[in-house]
Amino acid sequence: MFNMYDFLNNVVIPAIVYSNIYALASIGLTMTYITTKIPSFAHGDLAAVGAYATFYFLYFLFGGIKPGSVYLAMPIAALAGAAVAYLSYIGVFKPMIRRGASVTVLMIASFGLHFLIFGILAILDSIAQTVYGWSTRNYSFSTGEVQIPGLTQSEVTAITSSVVLLLILAALYYLLNRTKFGVVMRASIDNAPLARALGIDVERVYAISWLIIGAVTGIAGIYMGMIFPVTEELGWLRLPLIFVAVIVGGLSSIYGGVIGGYIVGWSMVLGFNYILNPLNLPPEYQLAIPFAIVIATLLLAPQGIAGLIAARRRT
Repeated sequence: MFNMYDFLNNVVIPAIVYSNIYALASIGLTMTYITTKIPSFAHGDLAAVGAYATFYFLYFLFGGIKPGSVYLAMPIAALAGAAVAYLSYIGVFKPMIRRGASVTVLMIASFGLHFLIFGILAILDSIAQTVYGWSTRNYSFSTGEVQIPGLTQSEVTAITSSVVLLLILAALYYLLNRTKFGVVMRASIDNAPLARALGIDVERVYAISWLIIGAVTGIAGIYMGMIFPVTEELGWLRLPLIFVAVIVGGLSSIYGGVIGGYIVGWSMVLGFNYILNPLNLPPEYQLAIPFAIVIATLLLAPQGIAGLIAARRRT
């Protein structure tokens, strides 16, 4: 018998939370590909950087994770993610692009960058454990969520993550469509050689874009830490599904990544509740559902959903 309360709490609320997490992470990866055509395997590590920056900030400031405190740390997570993303572009990808490195070479370099960031986080973890006695692995930010009377923690997370996602999308829309920098950025992305001929500093535009990429992904790391155990692999373990979201939504559209994030989130929750559970299959098979969707998308619409929508508008 259908129970609306159970449906809301077991399907709708978790689906919204998962969708918002993957949508936030997909925005940054889409921008990475749009600007530099790099399918970066270090992208998930920016989320881990944001999560760990939040942890250290809260422990130094409050001595722990207090109710509502994660939102005070969001600017810190954004700054940390932005700094690491900027250094990644300036120190690794930009010099290689100037030397004519292929996409394959850049992709392999992103693997190396992943292990570098992973190693640095692991070293910082060990230092924090040794010097301060903090438990810096497998913790959760769920206790740092705001408390609203009458609402469960999952409901609050669904609401706040939706608000954060909408604010970020509104800010990006305004930046890209209502500012001079947005015009310059879109020109650099659409035709970099022509933009250079017109006197636009394309490399500077890309560097600023990577700051935005890191900031958004760092914030995504906080919400990942509310649902998944925080370790150095927090973003790395989510990376395959972030790629699924980006590919399904469309590599050429930021908003397509958001659509893909929602497809991933809903497919995982619906699949778990209405396919895996009735068949008594282990939850590990949950990952097969979004990957089946990406295969179907590539067969039917290789350009992704956003590309398919854009093509239909032109006809």
